[in-house]
Amino acid sequence: MRKAILFGIVSALALTGVATAQTPVQKLIQTGKMSFRLNDSQYYIRIGDQCTLPAAGGGLGDQNPICVQLQDLNNDGIALDFQITINQMVNTIQSNATVTFYGTPVGDSAVRWQGSRTFDPVECAFIGGSVNQWFQLSEVYGDFTMQITEMNSCQADPYNCVNCGVDLSLATSVIEPPDENVNFLGFNGVIRLGGESCDTGGPLRACARTYSIRAVGYSGGLKPRGDVNGDCTVDDA
Repeated sequence: MRKAILFGIVSALALTGVATAQTPVQKLIQTGKMSFRLNDSQYYIRIGDQCTLPAAGGGLGDQNPICVQLQDLNNDGIALDFQITINQMVNTIQSNATVTFYGTPVGDSAVRWQGSRTFDPVECAFIGGSVNQWFQLSEVYGDFTMQITEMNSCQADPYNCVNCGVDLSLATSVIEPPDENVNFLGFNGVIRLGGESCDTGGPLRACARTYSIRAVGYSGGLKPRGDVNGDCTVDDA
């Protein structure tokens, strides 16, 4: 009788464990926060009415880390969406206009993020770095997928975003040779060539894109129950 009861308890616990096991995507949703960084990736700038004439290109350089809250911003019941500024996307573009990226699970261990925004009137921004020109942005867009891997142990977030440590790592696939149509962020508009503002200088149709982006991110490390202020300390047991 005791053996039967013990067997029943063990079986119930095993079934409970199976039922409550979470996929990496589910863990990411439950955490509700993610840090990521766009590392050095290829880019191009093309000009002309159809943006077919090469004007510049090379390596974008490492961008600053980004910390985002994951939310359900399109009411699809999946809290994988986030907002970032254009300056966070590419640090040399001096604009605080925001772009929303909507996340869609790809199986159990990957998320595809897509976003776009059209500006009317155009968004005026100065582009620093090797460009150093005023740019009238008419459209910003992006489409990239990150794979999620469960880490062996909880570690400190290298980007200091997730306070309670991280146990999920995210990364875009390495594309060799780089493909312009895989994992990209793009910007379309008009460069005011040689101008001192968006109202002066020769208007020149331009399209810029960074592609096969090399993004690395972290998440996980759920705060314990009773942690009211998110500092990883139980405030009310």
